This record gives sequence, structure tokens and C-alpha cells, in this order.
Amino acid sequence: MKIQIINSKGHWFNGWFLNANSLQTAVDTLSKAGIRIAVEEVENVTQLEQVLKNIPPDTLVWGNAYYVNASEGQVVWLNDYLQARGLPFLGAGATTLKQVLKKDVCQTILAKEGLPVPPYLVIAQEKKSFVEQVIRDVDIDFPWVLKPTSESGSVGVTMAYNLDEAAQKARQILQDYPLSKVIVEAFLPGKEITCGFLQLADEMLLLPTYYELALILDRDTRLQAWDSGGKEQLILTDDTIRAQLKGQMPRLVEALDIQDISRVDGRIDSQGMMRYFDINGLPGLSFPRSITVKQCCACFPMYAPQEVYEALLNTIVHNALLRYNMEVPLHLQKHNLFTLKSNIVIKNKVPSRSNILSF
Repeated sequence: MKIQIINSKGHWFNGWFLNANSLQTAVDTLSKAGIRIAVEEVENVTQLEQVLKNIPPDTLVWGNAYYVNASEGQVVWLNDYLQARGLPFLGAGATTLKQVLKKDVCQTILAKEGLPVPPYLVIAQEKKSFVEQVIRDVDIDFPWVLKPTSESGSVGVTMAYNLDEAAQKARQILQDYPLSKVIVEAFLPGKEITCGFLQLADEMLLLPTYYELALILDRDTRLQAWDSGGKEQLILTDDTIRAQLKGQMPRLVEALDIQDISRVDGRIDSQGMMRYFDINGLPGLSFPRSITVKQCCACFPMYAPQEVYEALLNTIVHNALLRYNMEVPLHLQKHNLFTLKSNIVIKNKVPSRSNILSF
């Protein structure tokens, strides 16, 4: 079988692989299964269309970006173009990526589904000049967490402890991220949970881990070395929270039409309830430091990290091939996360995708 990986110039920073070295590690790992992998980088829509025009029908496409550059500084969604051509591709469709990247839209969908989210408020760009009036009557106790609605990787995430500070930081976010709104959420002092999701046919695998953080996982903390500076991924053993994840994750996956893989972040409120606030559409897969990779290694401690990483990539590709009724190499069938042993992971069934919400 063949995989065509498409990189987008200027947009590596929020893709699956952050640089050429991490991508090459993934290519070398998947090549063990006899998969032939081609890699292209496109600078604009014209180049993207040329690459797509030449992709053979037996090829799975893996887009390593949300966006591709268009004219006059604008961008388009890469997966829109994959879907328009009817190409088989790995990961979620463009509609899902748009929903999960836009945090206000995602929270609306989850709340409509009855899934718990933190109390929140959204401030639009046109409110920038009178932010104080907007937030004055907000019925959310301080401290607040503020973040741009259309960024990933903890970019722009900050905290505020009073109205003056909140107004100043909200205005700064609107100025720094003109394509975003500001979402203001209640800060929940409990554990910050990050639950991985992987699918293989009708089976779901959940990876329940958490951070022991003094405050929040902002951009600076995210970029620090592991096991230092307050960033360490720990195994979630609380049976009550694990039961919430097992019961709620199938509904979340169905509501957002998540495919193949994701990672869901949330916090525990004062009543012990998991509240969700971030869904990762393109979770990082750079070995060995990406959060999802660290998470998998933590949840499969009996195996060497490189072995776990290979099983992770095999799982993602395996499920994508199944979705398009494409041939699955034997190596992927024999070595994936569902064939490894672990008493940490949570297994469940994936719900039927017949009643997906559309927004």
C-alpha cells in the first residue's frame, strides 16, 4: 500500500509532525510494514491541487496541517480539498477539524449533547473596544482562564484574577489573534485530565492520564522538557473519573464525528465531575516528546518506547484503511496498540456514526 503525506509551508507548527526530522522518524517507522510513503510540501493551493491530481487511487493521504496558503494572506482547509476529490485520508474530516479548533463552537456542540463543560463566555472581535462592559456582569467566579478560540497547542492561554486583568488580557488576545474570539472559562482547580482516544474498527481505546500542575498547561509549560518545570504525565487511577470517561467519550466521539485518533482535555470540578474544554484534531505524533506519544508510552509501560510508537502509528493507519475498505498490511494487523497488553487503558465500543450532529 501507499501513503502520501502532504506538508503545508508555514503550517507545520500545529500539524501532526512539527518538523522534517520528526516526520522522517514516522516515515522510517511505518516503512517497517512495507508501506511505500511519498512526502510533498505545498506552498499554496495551486501546488496542492497539482499534488492531489497525481495521487493514485490506492493511496491513503495524510495531511500534515489544518491549512494551506491561498491568495492575499488567506488560508484554506487542506481536508476540504481532500474530501472534494473523494480521496481516502487519515484523521477527521474538515467539518470536525473546524469544530474542534474553534473552541466556542466545540463547547456549544458538547453542551448540546449534554456533556459537561466549564462555565464560559465568548467575546467576539467586534467587542474589543468595550470588553469591560461585556465581562462586568459575567457570573463566573475568579480566577478565569482566557484563550483564543481558533488556536491549538496552548497558544495564547492565560489566567486572570480580577476584572481589570481580564479585560486587558482579553483585548491582547483579540489583537494578537485576529482570526479568533476569546473564550473565558472558569478555572477548575482539580486535576487536568488528558484522555487519548484511538479507534480500530468498532473498538475504542482510551488512554487516561493527567498532569499535576500548579495552575494551567499554558504554552510555556507545554514547551518545557518533560518531568521538569511542572509538566509530568501521570496515570489516572481514580475509578470514578475513569467511569465518567468510559461513559462520556463515546458520546463525545459521535457528536463531533472524530475519526481514528484524538486527545481530549478537561478538568475535574469541585463536585468530582469531568468537564471538557479542548479536543485535539491533529494530536502531535513527534517521537519522543509529543504529548500523545508520551501518553501511549505511559499507558503501555511493559514495552520499549519505540515499540509503542510503532504500534501507535500502525493503529492510526490501520483504522483509516478499514474506513475506506483498503487492504491492511499484515504487520499492522499484528502489531498495534490493540494487540499490546495494558491494565491501564480503558476499552469500549465505538458508537454508530448514523446520527452525527451537524452545525
